Amino acid sequence: MSRQCVLNLYYMMFFVIIGITSVNAAASKNNLWLTISNNQQLPNPKHPLIDEKLRWYLQQSFYANDISLRAKPYLYYIVDELRKRNMPLELALLPIVESQYRMTVSHRGAAGIWQLMPVIAEYYNVPINEHYDGRYDLKLSTQAALSYLQDLYAKFGNDWLLAIAAYNAGEGKIKSAIANNKRSKKPANFWHLTLPKETREYVPKLLALDKLLKTKPGFFTAIENKPVTRMIDIERPFSILVIAELLKIPNTELLKLNNAYIADKSAPQGPYHLLLPNELATTLEQILLFSQIEVEKGYRVKKGDSLYRLAKLTNTSIAKLKSLNRLTSDKLLLGQELILPASSKTMPNLVREYAISRYIKRVKPEVEILEVNYVVKPSDSLWHIATLFDVTVKQLRKWNQLNSTSIIKPGQTLSIKITQTKKIPIDKDVTTDIAQQIPFLGVTNTAPLNN
Repeated sequence: MSRQCVLNLYYMMFFVIIGITSVNAAASKNNLWLTISNNQQLPNPKHPLIDEKLRWYLQQSFYANDISLRAKPYLYYIVDELRKRNMPLELALLPIVESQYRMTVSHRGAAGIWQLMPVIAEYYNVPINEHYDGRYDLKLSTQAALSYLQDLYAKFGNDWLLAIAAYNAGEGKIKSAIANNKRSKKPANFWHLTLPKETREYVPKLLALDKLLKTKPGFFTAIENKPVTRMIDIERPFSILVIAELLKIPNTELLKLNNAYIADKSAPQGPYHLLLPNELATTLEQILLFSQIEVEKGYRVKKGDSLYRLAKLTNTSIAKLKSLNRLTSDKLLLGQELILPASSKTMPNLVREYAISRYIKRVKPEVEILEVNYVVKPSDSLWHIATLFDVTVKQLRKWNQLNSTSIIKPGQTLSIKITQTKKIPIDKDVTTDIAQQIPFLGVTNTAPLNN
């Protein structure tokens, strides 16, 4: 073979290797399981127990899809939190060992995907009361579990295997086993400790899952490397039943991701957040956005607000928001007052009702036209008011006997007519505390609840 042929062969091999690496990188970027397997930090020694557990997992391939389905709403958040804390990403596999990613309770009283015991939950400020069990809350339980693991890691000399064993057996049992080995002048690492059978198998199970991801990357059904759920902070007491009606979904579906709510309502002192699929999260954000508009002062800018976010939630453009509020800069200030336009394109009728209801002086029951009295402000124009209520300037002039040269003045009252669908009667028991906590909340066009 000539030298040139050999060189060509090397070049081909080089580009094949580069191609495979690029494909693997792309696959990792799009699959959370592969992201975990490609960022392994835990030790993974050769050991008969690891091989035994690996063989067992390989025989359970029928449930791999179920694991992915159950993990999907939670996995991105957990991996992201592990990244932020600079912890091994493989710890996201621990809920498989603990609960198979089920929000369940054990016979010993451990609960949630992390199977937290009440004493650990209390120590890490996870509330458990007659209203709420935070061990079933993704955010609170994950924060507590990871903090607990970090503390154990520090206590056991930065040894992850001992920390994971202590997570299962308790700190005391691991310390006692280490002390016994030291007295007997035996190695004090995990593999040489005398531990309960469950704990002896617990760590190998996790390491076997780690090895499984590396050797069988397609074992678990792929989970996209992006959030599919979001946590929405409602910031005030609410009823699960009413939120379900607002979102037009059965309350049982809402509770699947939020079964920390024991009494179907938030605890008086919180927490007040909900985990929702992205689309529903956006809908609820729209509802809450308009519920926060004050009667006289409009909407007050909060932490996290931007023109982009507000334009997206109100189905308008940044340019229109800036024009409506006479803004010359893209920057917003906390507490700044804004006028937000109503929208009739993709927002539900219910949300549009919130946008206008702060001005309603009189509403006739069971009618399709809302009569609105609006007091003109110093900065108002007919165009601004028409945009706010999603009507035309021509209609405003007609309703108020104004001609093309008429000028409106501050303090002047304008009459506005809004087409509104008839209200649907609602079970009195359903309109509970959120109706009182969110000003001007009127539940209309809602879906039936499946209790």
